[in-house]
Amino acid sequence: PEIPNATFNIVKYGAAGDGRTLNTAAIQQTIDAAAAAGGGTVLIPEGRYLTGPFTLASRINLQLSNGAVLLISDDLASYPVARGRYQDSITASGAHDIEISGEGTIDGQGRAWWTAFRADKSMTHRPYLIRLSGCTRVLVQGVTLINSPMFHLVPQNCTDVTIRGVTILAPADAPNTDGIDPSGWNFLITNCTIDTGDDNIAVKPVSTRTPGNRNFTITDCRFLKGHGMSIGSGTSGGIEDLTVSDCSFEGTTSGIRIKTARGRGGLLQNLTYENLTLKAVKNPVYIIDYYPERNAPKDPSTEKPEPVDQHTPVVRNIVIRNVTATDCPTAGAIRGLPEMPVSNITFTNVHISARTGMKLYHARNIHF
Repeated sequence: PEIPNATFNIVKYGAAGDGRTLNTAAIQQTIDAAAAAGGGTVLIPEGRYLTGPFTLASRINLQLSNGAVLLISDDLASYPVARGRYQDSITASGAHDIEISGEGTIDGQGRAWWTAFRADKSMTHRPYLIRLSGCTRVLVQGVTLINSPMFHLVPQNCTDVTIRGVTILAPADAPNTDGIDPSGWNFLITNCTIDTGDDNIAVKPVSTRTPGNRNFTITDCRFLKGHGMSIGSGTSGGIEDLTVSDCSFEGTTSGIRIKTARGRGGLLQNLTYENLTLKAVKNPVYIIDYYPERNAPKDPSTEKPEPVDQHTPVVRNIVIRNVTATDCPTAGAIRGLPEMPVSNITFTNVHISARTGMKLYHARNIHF
């Protein structure tokens, strides 16, 4: 992103870093002033700044100093609701040249939200911590994101996005706390540590926008608790040309994970996974066209093909190479649909140590 050199300190616009004062208006006024001046860095200095939701603008760098903490309000009763869901915490839509950077922390204070969700699964949709929609030239770098009410970082239908050196943390039992949920065109996600209660990364190509979902590089990341490196479950927009390389997984429920189902659609192809190490991962390879899995017949031989249409997912052309997995309960599973088998997967130099082998159902041209 191209950001002008000017700096706008939120304290000069009335923000107080005492952890109690609600700073939503001061932070938004700072962003608006920077945008009116043509852009610049909105500085969050050392301190603890309580805030409700606010909106970024083009040519803005939201920069958190070392020791700076943005505390997202956990007062559900006063949190804004729009279009049937709680407003996301930090947002931008249709903007360009956006950066979120620094050594500070954005704390979603999610525990109150998780407690409410556990008590009522039908509650109003919880906020995402950061949601950038339809944005171009985005950089998220260095910051720590913790305890989001729901997903942490959602660059949705964005173009030319770099996410580098970001740490994302949430408890293992925190519901739906995905780390990064990207979709769009031209993504680099690198040197991130993600330790969450749901998908560590979940590419969610749910839009058919032009140019679609393509050119994803995910490299040198560390996945701890969570559901692994996922695609789906929303897949209607399709994805191609994704490379995941030089990443480690430890204690995740899955490593390489693709999850979709009838009705979700999408062409998922030209996917490469290479130079990966996995330890104590429940399913090192888990490619399933029945999601959630409880919808799959227990006996694959009883599965009946259904008519193929534009809502039938197609999963094909996958390369898995130079992968080592140890101390795993099972090698994993590949399960396509009887009317549209998963096809053309090549395993090369893959070493999996597990108590049980890999199960293949409705799959063709699988080469070991």
